[in-house]
Amino acid sequence: MRRRIANSLAVAGALTCPKLILVSLLLLCGSLALARPPFAPPEKPAVLPEFRVPRENTLDENWLYVTTLYDASSALPELWGAVPVGFAKAPLGRAFIASLHTVFRTVDGGRSWTNLDPQPPPIPVSPYLSVRSPNFISDICWRPIRRVELNSDSLYLAVYNSAGETGMVRMMRGGGTTHVLWPDTLLLVDDWITAVAAPDSSICVALAGLDARIFRNDSMQAPTPWDDLPYEFTGSWVGELTTAGNFLYAAGSAFWLSLDRGFSWQTMTSADPLGDTDIDFAPNSARALVSGGRTDPPVGWVRYTTDFGQTWSERTLNTDVPVRTVLFMDDTLGYAAGGSANDAIGRVWRTTDGGVTWDLELEVEAEITELGYARESGGYINIIAAGYFADFRCGVWRSHLQYPDSAGPVLVFAQDTLAFAAEPGATQTLQAVLTNIGDAAITVTDWLDSGPFIANCCGQDVILLPGADMTVDVTFAPGIAGEFTSSLRVQTDRSEYLALVAVGSALSSAEDAPLPQELALAVYPNPGNAEFRLSYSLARSSAVALTLFDVTGRAVATLVNARREAGEHVVAWNAQAEPSGVYFAVLTADNRREITKLVVLK
Repeated sequence: MRRRIANSLAVAGALTCPKLILVSLLLLCGSLALARPPFAPPEKPAVLPEFRVPRENTLDENWLYVTTLYDASSALPELWGAVPVGFAKAPLGRAFIASLHTVFRTVDGGRSWTNLDPQPPPIPVSPYLSVRSPNFISDICWRPIRRVELNSDSLYLAVYNSAGETGMVRMMRGGGTTHVLWPDTLLLVDDWITAVAAPDSSICVALAGLDARIFRNDSMQAPTPWDDLPYEFTGSWVGELTTAGNFLYAAGSAFWLSLDRGFSWQTMTSADPLGDTDIDFAPNSARALVSGGRTDPPVGWVRYTTDFGQTWSERTLNTDVPVRTVLFMDDTLGYAAGGSANDAIGRVWRTTDGGVTWDLELEVEAEITELGYARESGGYINIIAAGYFADFRCGVWRSHLQYPDSAGPVLVFAQDTLAFAAEPGATQTLQAVLTNIGDAAITVTDWLDSGPFIANCCGQDVILLPGADMTVDVTFAPGIAGEFTSSLRVQTDRSEYLALVAVGSALSSAEDAPLPQELALAVYPNPGNAEFRLSYSLARSSAVALTLFDVTGRAVATLVNARREAGEHVVAWNAQAEPSGVYFAVLTADNRREITKLVVLK
């Protein structure tokens, strides 16, 4: 899956974000030639909405909030620039999320993510200066390798320079924890490159998306010239490029198909009259999903095809937020996601019948712009959803899904998630059944646990033949009140680890139980002249009051007076109507209180 920088570039008065937001309002007339839209870095909303950043490793229905990713831009120090613009999957549990100015990597199937920039901004000395403002990453793709067991990766980055209005393709190479940007620019054109794809290890295809110009290189050795193919669809735009074997598909104001790895192309009608935002095909299938949407008026949709895009269904998912991205795992299982960061809305839907019907599976307060997956083991994958909050921090969620690769031994749990509930000092024990559904035997040597979850295994090695299973008692023994999450892992003779998410809740029956952690309240900017951002953190779900007082004790504004979930919450206060002076923000949650002074200067 690949997403464009247009996923993240909000322009005042236009669509607030992703998927060619800068041009989609111009598509109301399907035959209208499109004017070149302006380019601007992302802007925070005029009024910052109240939103919540969950605590890491907390479960929201069947999705776990993994982490918050940061990438502060030295050009925009008041904002975080970690807006997801692309997802690239690699073998053996590796995957990459590209943001506006850096790339994040996982090596454990999406359980943890690392910023590959060794000196992230605002530190000025960095090998990533070539993708700092006014340069913006717009897409990423992984270069296929012939030996998948190698822990080394090459990635192509599409980059746009907003000052010079030029686009380029850059390469990132590395292995382990070290990745570097290749010093050579592989491609430089006078247009915004919105999409890049690599159908095999020797070919790269780049699309200059505002003019639909196609560039192709079949050696990828700088400075080998690229082919500027004679397929220029003037007046069109393209935002998404995906591969499926020898086929390449591009979606935008029209639908383009290449049957020979990007050398020749044919044009077809877009799935939706308003243009298409994202497209993904099921592996080895003629079935695909396509999404789209806009924010004025707010609308989003998904359609599907069963004949390689020759014909498309009606809109099968209709919603009031733009649908930014789709992911198709097979002919039946698929996902769609979108939202609006300016309204603190993000949603993920799931289909189990190939896109005919959809169920809302996750609702958060960050706009989801990227979907992908990473294999955790032979039996499980993690569906990854990445989105951004109104202050441009990136949130990453994952859904642990039994999705076996049947070659060799494959371990799966009959009960994928253990959910416990016990008061401090009490215990609860549940049983986990581990089954080998593969076609070869495997030896379980140990279970790795971490308190307060304890797995009663293993006194001796256990050989699991194909179709055999074993039962293990897992005990939850909380010592204090709070919410707990742990990953119970299985060790085998093949050094293969399989994680089982265990979630426990231990809340005291006393109504006046204190929070297990201190409250936290911060104000930015401080001093300030009008618009303030107040951020407060809760250790667990609590009744919250957040009030502003002046030096006389007069309450000038009540920002929050309701119950809020655990995590970090952000709310804005506009002091335009208040005189200069000292004010006090008072946060109350249960029996705790936190007071922070702020200064208004005009």
